[in-house]
Amino acid sequence: MKLNEAMKKTGLTKKAIYYYEEEGLIKPDKEQEGGYRTYSDQDIKVLMTVQLLRKLDIPISDIKETLASGETLSHVATKQLSRLERELDRLQTNKTVLGQLTGCGDDLPAGKIKEMIAKLDENGKTTAGYMMKELDRILPGNLGKLFAIHYGQFLDQPLDTDEKEKAWHGLVEYLDACGEIQYPDSIKEMIDSMYKNLGEKELEGLSHKVKTATDSLLSRKSEVPPEVKAEILEKIQAYEQTGGYKDFLVFQEFVKNNLADIFEGVDQYMRVISSKFDQLQKLFHNAARSGTI
Repeated sequence: MKLNEAMKKTGLTKKAIYYYEEEGLIKPDKEQEGGYRTYSDQDIKVLMTVQLLRKLDIPISDIKETLASGETLSHVATKQLSRLERELDRLQTNKTVLGQLTGCGDDLPAGKIKEMIAKLDENGKTTAGYMMKELDRILPGNLGKLFAIHYGQFLDQPLDTDEKEKAWHGLVEYLDACGEIQYPDSIKEMIDSMYKNLGEKELEGLSHKVKTATDSLLSRKSEVPPEVKAEILEKIQAYEQTGGYKDFLVFQEFVKNNLADIFEGVDQYMRVISSKFDQLQKLFHNAARSGTI
């Protein structure tokens, strides 16, 4: 069936269907002349399954992993259910603390405040996305936002081990001890804009293209084949056509001149905090040694 019929059967937009194809979730046949796509009944079933799982807030990365490995829907559902249970625990703790605040009046002892903070931290750190949220509280301002922009895609894991938690505290202390940096107003505006966009579910933009390229790299064992290099180059060239590319180059130069050493020091903590980041670093190290990049 053609695209219009696939859209009608699934209720998905054209952009969504193209996106899921780009992510490798479906592989419709393409006519040699004109490049028109033909979708099979299996493609439609996969698209509807993806739509169901996305409505349950299951990340694309988990859906891709499930479909690629041949695991059952039960597996990904169980994984998401565990996430929800942790989130419900966090919300219940928040509700309990808020209830205590509503009945305490204005004279709340410092010891009680400290106890509440500890309770919220203990419950929140085991939920995905904790580190990204906590950054804005611990390091409000430009450095915290820049860190989130640079490492955001690696901060989606919970602090579920003592080793990760120790690395996280080490990272916060390291960033807090960094010298002050002077940010021109134009750079501040770019940081604010890029940070705001981190929370938006847009499919376009460099952050998504870089994440897609990263995921492609991580699907390889030890080297970066020419077709992967070509894919990354294609994504970068596509972004170069947008009006924001010149501003991005200015931003990139500022980061290179002012934060390169800081981010280099951050890597030792990130490799413990994020298994995905550690994988990527090992991949680039092996590729550099073999001369493939």
